[in-house]
Amino acid sequence: MKRLHRTAIAALALALLCSCGLLPEKMKVDDPRLKELLTAAQQFDRLKYGFTPIPTNGEVRLESHARRGGTYDRMLHFYGRTSRTIAFRKTTDGYRWIHEQEIFQGPKKYESVDGIFNESICLTYETSRVAHYRTNQLNISYSGDDKRLAWPKEPTLDEIRPILREWGY
Repeated sequence: MKRLHRTAIAALALALLCSCGLLPEKMKVDDPRLKELLTAAQQFDRLKYGFTPIPTNGEVRLESHARRGGTYDRMLHFYGRTSRTIAFRKTTDGYRWIHEQEIFQGPKKYESVDGIFNESICLTYETSRVAHYRTNQLNISYSGDDKRLAWPKEPTLDEIRPILREWGY
């Protein structure tokens, strides 16, 4: 009986967290509540910087809880062929795009102190501090053992484009 009671309390707490916006809400990409954010996201020329187009179908998670002193007011989380986050700041006219990050997974595994992972390339562009990357420029990082991209090298877009094609992107 105690276990059932604890489970019920945990379920109620999770429901309350979700309903007040503390946890990202799962919804369809075509949900009308996302229209303003997706319109604001069109400000960024993602193809120029190596990002893929924003998915037009499937699910997305909306993080809508504005944190006091936070770096953004809304964030979209896309999970599919790639993982992507897009952050926005509230303005008097609506929302302004301020950050995008997309992670591409490669086919090879590598081992780190944290375990075994697929190699990956991460693209980040932000106009305001969100993930603490250099602002107003493309930031590219690679995790894995590929000597063409290995640390401390800072890969360029010209260097990663053929690798992303090799990976099927």
